[in-house]
Amino acid sequence: MKRQSVLIGALLLAAGGLIAKFVGALYKIPLTNILGTNGMGLYYLVFPFYSLLLVLISSGVSLAVSRLVSLERINKNKRNEIIIFKTSLLYVFCLSLVFAFSLVFLSGNLATLQGNVNAKLGYVAIAPSIIFASLIAAIRGYFQGQENMVPTLVNNILEQIVKLVAGLILANLFLKKGIMFAVFGAILGVTISEFFALILIVANYLIYKHKFIYKIETPKSPNLTYGQALKKIVCYAYPVTLSAIIVPITSFLDSFLIINILTNAGFSSLQATNLYGISNGIVNTLINLPVLLCASLATAIVPNLSGLYAKNNFNEVRFKTSFFIKITWIIALPCFLVFLIFSVDIINILYSKGLSDLVIDEFTFSYKLLMISSVSILYYAFLQTFTSILQSVNKPIVPFVSMFVALLFRTAGIFVFVCIPSINIFGVAISNLIFLSVATIINLIYIKKYVALKFDFVKILISPTASALISGVVMYFLRMSLINLNVWVYLIISAGVGLICYLTLIFVFKTFNSNEMKVFNKKNIIGNKTKQV
Repeated sequence: MKRQSVLIGALLLAAGGLIAKFVGALYKIPLTNILGTNGMGLYYLVFPFYSLLLVLISSGVSLAVSRLVSLERINKNKRNEIIIFKTSLLYVFCLSLVFAFSLVFLSGNLATLQGNVNAKLGYVAIAPSIIFASLIAAIRGYFQGQENMVPTLVNNILEQIVKLVAGLILANLFLKKGIMFAVFGAILGVTISEFFALILIVANYLIYKHKFIYKIETPKSPNLTYGQALKKIVCYAYPVTLSAIIVPITSFLDSFLIINILTNAGFSSLQATNLYGISNGIVNTLINLPVLLCASLATAIVPNLSGLYAKNNFNEVRFKTSFFIKITWIIALPCFLVFLIFSVDIINILYSKGLSDLVIDEFTFSYKLLMISSVSILYYAFLQTFTSILQSVNKPIVPFVSMFVALLFRTAGIFVFVCIPSINIFGVAISNLIFLSVATIINLIYIKKYVALKFDFVKILISPTASALISGVVMYFLRMSLINLNVWVYLIISAGVGLICYLTLIFVFKTFNSNEMKVFNKKNIIGNKTKQV
């Protein structure tokens, strides 16, 4: 096995995640054509509560296992690594079993409260997936604690491919029975893909375990019992879960509030469900693609910074924190510009065949909502990076507090903006921006406090921003001058030239200092071989 550096780990996660998201996006396009925006609205009524349960069970555990295993590697205690891993598996299995049965039992009540009883079958279809996905999260946490991102990469890609094939086949198969059953088939495809992914990652672990040769070393930490390992996992997972739970809670609240508020504002139930489907099924899916790049970096940060912090190497922690923030900004800026400038083209290429104007003008709502939501890419990117930094320096409660405060603002915004007929679904995008900006600012304040961070504002903000603005102007004018060509042609040329211009300016403006450039050298990029233990 090779222990990957934080950069190569982030790149692997990003590559795998992008391929997985690309496959997922390919899946959503024909699925939207099969189900329509009303069916997609039903489809996305189910997932907020499912995601909330999954976060409660496994998100904190995954990061806890990653961090605890990383620390035990530093202490050379291989026995504790295995104890932590086995305990986490038993813990998530027991919790997920209870939650899965509860979801089936409450499916009818949840669908009724959400304003559309047709969502009931979707809850039944997704329930087993809670068990499969929770076990996968624990195993991924173990691999990430080893700073080995390959199993996560492979798993993500194959999981999406199975979901695409199974979901589309089953949705088409059940469509003749009605939209409700077609949605049931599509969601059942998700459960099948999670089961397949579980089998795959378990096989990966068994192969890894077989190849890994253990030898006796003198550990630097005391051996743990299973009870002590569980206590450590819960102690680490609890605050992480608190911070991770806020985003699913926002989606969960949306699934109950938005359709009901839109209906009260004068929209029909069908129109409200269609608008909800556009927001969640189209716009959020697209926004999540560039956000994934920074999410991959954020995931790779935790074991890297945690190890430095555990060694009391605070100078390196400050340096890496500043470096990661800069990388986040540099990645997020061009993504924001592409979605802002080419929003009409992106919707036209991907979804125009599945959108109609029979109930509402779905195309216009989609591209305008995407334009407004593109700003959130910047905030999402920073929020994920800031959360990982705070978790790495033993301050996981701060992201929870910041996002909880931000959630109050967001909920108020939903009630204020969505109920205004002229704003309607755009009020969700506005409320999201309020939520993200509040949470990001609070997290940044505490990072500066706990890491004693000192920013070089020219290198971190001004240089990348200037590069992005110039590149954005180039992209916009190229688009306008080539707009009479095929949409694919002018989009690829305009975006491609703009991105090349951006990267060139990043280099010309010397955005990275000499110490930061050393991070990109061959040794740091490739990583170091771990000793066989």
